[in-house]
Amino acid sequence: MILGRTNVEVYEKLRKHLDKHAAGAPESPEIMEILSTLFTPEEASIAVVTPFRPTTAKEIAARAGVTEEEAKTHLESMANKGLVYAREKDGEWGYALLPIMPGIFEFPYMKGIKDEKLDELSKLWEDYLIQHAKEMGKIGTPFARVIPIGEAVESEPSILTYEKVYELIEKARLVGLAHCACRTAFSHCDRPREACMVFDDTCRYLVQRGFARYLTKDEMKEKLKEFDRIGLVHTVNNSQDKLQFICNCCACCCGFLRGVKEFRIPNFLASSGFIARIDEELCSGCEICVERCQMDAISIVDGIAVVNEERCIGCGLCVTGCDTEAASLIRSNERPDVPETTREMGARILQARGKLQEFLEANK
Repeated sequence: MILGRTNVEVYEKLRKHLDKHAAGAPESPEIMEILSTLFTPEEASIAVVTPFRPTTAKEIAARAGVTEEEAKTHLESMANKGLVYAREKDGEWGYALLPIMPGIFEFPYMKGIKDEKLDELSKLWEDYLIQHAKEMGKIGTPFARVIPIGEAVESEPSILTYEKVYELIEKARLVGLAHCACRTAFSHCDRPREACMVFDDTCRYLVQRGFARYLTKDEMKEKLKEFDRIGLVHTVNNSQDKLQFICNCCACCCGFLRGVKEFRIPNFLASSGFIARIDEELCSGCEICVERCQMDAISIVDGIAVVNEERCIGCGLCVTGCDTEAASLIRSNERPDVPETTREMGARILQARGKLQEFLEANK
């Protein structure tokens, strides 16, 4: 796509605005093409003055210098495309610009249908997300962490509240399921596509706009067990307070797992705080754990499974797949420092990036 100078300027302004968020938006030719494909120039001019917190169309219109009706039209268009979050409160709609992730990358793919535009974007996203991961890996506070499901750690006496995924599901107000953006966009495997779990206000927005469907909490727990049987790694937002998402990941498509396994990016994905152990007396050398390990952290040596601790992320797939109960999870010597809240996580990242003041000013 060839952009005129005015359009280039508005998309660069939009990228810089997105870069004020903790998720970041590093400069590259790919992100400019992505933004110019997803946003019309008119939408981009509204998006650059839209805060990351829900704000009325009237206030956004005043910032953009357009009528409220015009702002509302563009905001609704972007909300329907998965670019702007929308919620109704006290009879009035509020809109917030979504970050690069989770948001602008994932949501447009969550309907599970790739049109020509999204298909063209997939290669751009795959290249850009690698660059994005390398930049975010420099920060020191990961956006996501691995979490084993209950069966893998039920015998661990010191498991903490924020490590108990079933309890976290019970605390949520709303739960839902959407298509995995990574597997839908990149299609490197045939594992289940409808596998992204969403919660509360984000869940309501995605269901209202046709990107997801509601589940009961029992249905979600059963889905989680199903994904575990298939051999998918469970990752969640890196905070203790509540679930924002559960991604059920494969190392061939998922940006988080690829960042760690393929590109060796440090500090991009936090481990679970556990590590796999093999009881040599119980191990039959069947290689099931080798097949299930997404990180190539287990090999068979002299007929016994051996764990490479440097590669292990503590997902527990070896445990839940082991027929002889030879595999277990124990506490790692290096327990990850999990922020208490999502807000604290964001503040840590923004401070490290030197963007905290810009973020606060963008949300006044």
